[in-house]
Amino acid sequence: MAGMIPVEKDVARFGALFAAAATTTPQPQPCSATSVIVAGMGGSGIAGRLAQALAERCGGLRVSAWSDYGLPAWADGSEHVFAVSYSGNTAETLSGAERAIELGTNWEAITTGGRLAALAHEHSAPVTAVEPGHQPRAALPLLLVPLLRRLTLSGIEAQVAEATEVLAEPAGDAGAIAAQLNGKLPFIYGAGGLATVAYRWRCQIEENAKQLAVHHALPELDHNEIVGWAAPPGNAVIVALREPDEPARVAARWEASRAVAWRDVPVVECRAHGKNPLARWLSLVQLGDAVSVELAHLNGVEPTPVVVIEELKRRLEE
Repeated sequence: MAGMIPVEKDVARFGALFAAAATTTPQPQPCSATSVIVAGMGGSGIAGRLAQALAERCGGLRVSAWSDYGLPAWADGSEHVFAVSYSGNTAETLSGAERAIELGTNWEAITTGGRLAALAHEHSAPVTAVEPGHQPRAALPLLLVPLLRRLTLSGIEAQVAEATEVLAEPAGDAGAIAAQLNGKLPFIYGAGGLATVAYRWRCQIEENAKQLAVHHALPELDHNEIVGWAAPPGNAVIVALREPDEPARVAARWEASRAVAWRDVPVVECRAHGKNPLARWLSLVQLGDAVSVELAHLNGVEPTPVVVIEELKRRLEE
């Protein structure tokens, strides 16, 4: 997208973007629904995935992230729908908003504008305006904070405050990690909410570094994918995203998995920082974003352009 801030610049100030969003985003009355759907794709959709993981960890309400056309078939109008699209022109998210209108459900938009904002204004749905000028995948802090402040998640304001402090610190040695992933096929794993962060790592490596990656969740991977490690790719490397005080059974599963399946495979461990889930997970999001940019440099590619996605959109519009 011409005229937008390059990805690497926004990645370098991920913490500053989050702090700015935490400072400038108002603290509105949380929505009263006990069940919400967050519709969004790609870089916008990750906000919903993180919100769902937080709800599963902290409680307060039920959050369902939705990355597809329309809304799930079980949606009956009793839910509150958040349509999250940085550009405001994401076809799938627009169709979700249209389905919410058909159902007569309460819904609102988080966007910079586009057709989504126009649709919301037409139907008197609230719109949270987000700062324009960023690549959607680099705008996560700007989308996530207003979403979280509309949800009745337990202790969310304290979590936002701690995340602001943690993200003010350097992301870690992204260059050294990128060097270990250069020329490799990364298998990125995380347990609980860090499975969502593993997905973010995969997406950022693929979009920014133009390099394939794989992700999965512990313990689920121990019931299927672990068998595939009997014959691993020669260029495989494990990226293990871990929390500092994991439950004993999770730590034991990491060690057992490594002993059984990854004896001859390099394993890069990355530990989260902070006390609360949001801070911890975003500390590793911040690190993963930085790794993807360093890996782009090692691969000799520009992080910002996503030519394949733009060509796909062009073909779909024909």
